[in-house]
Amino acid sequence: MAIPFTPIQGAEAALSLGGFAFSSVAKAVAGLYGVASDINDFLDKHIQEMQTSANSTIATTGRILEMAKYGFGLGYLSSVTIIAVGQFLLGNTLSAMATVATAATLSNPIAMTCGAVGAILYGWGALRDEEKNAMLDQLARGLDIGVELIRSIISFVINTAKDLLSSQALKDFKAFISDKAAVFGRSLSDVTHQTVDVMNDAAASVKKRAELAIAGTVKVTSDASAKLGDSLSDFSKTAGHAIEQTGEAAKQVMESGKAAVQRVRGQNSGNTKP
Repeated sequence: MAIPFTPIQGAEAALSLGGFAFSSVAKAVAGLYGVASDINDFLDKHIQEMQTSANSTIATTGRILEMAKYGFGLGYLSSVTIIAVGQFLLGNTLSAMATVATAATLSNPIAMTCGAVGAILYGWGALRDEEKNAMLDQLARGLDIGVELIRSIISFVINTAKDLLSSQALKDFKAFISDKAAVFGRSLSDVTHQTVDVMNDAAASVKKRAELAIAGTVKVTSDASAKLGDSLSDFSKTAGHAIEQTGEAAKQVMESGKAAVQRVRGQNSGNTKP
């Protein structure tokens, strides 16, 4: 069952581009990046910023987006399509904008774009044909463009990235994928389906559980130590009080003894004749 796309509240009326109507997915992507006016202008600046990055993976991603924009002659729509496909693969269907997703994007929009492109590079080929077809149908309705055009844009991104980036540079995308997939409750292996990522995610999960267990043990031990310290402190106070009481009793006995001696001396002194 297809999930209906929900326009971003407030952005729908403000978004404009030469009088052309925006598709529901374009509005969703605009909302994801916090764009309230001209998305074409935003994407131009966004891509330019990426291309000037000192990080080669980010710079090349910006170049791929620019090449797609002019190569397909679709303007902003090619970039929106790439981002939307990547978001779907990351686990964000753009059907209902989650505040956490928008916040994660606004904090680092370049990382979210790289995560989307990385998801296409590693996630698209991992899908079964029926999964690809279902996603393409949903995106085609949301973007108001044909399935084959979307498929062509996806192929362009994958092939161009392989031509421009080394195998190591391609692997750098995994950090972006892992970080942004987590926003939607998914892991790197959920996107790539690669055995090595499944194993790494499992190991990371075991490590995290172990760290939590250790942290819990330390807390219990700390609490027990604190309770023992309190008990010892209470014991010390009690013992000290007892010692004080004993000391006071001893003092009273000594005072009583002194008084008795003085009385006896007094009596003896009274019985002595001159």
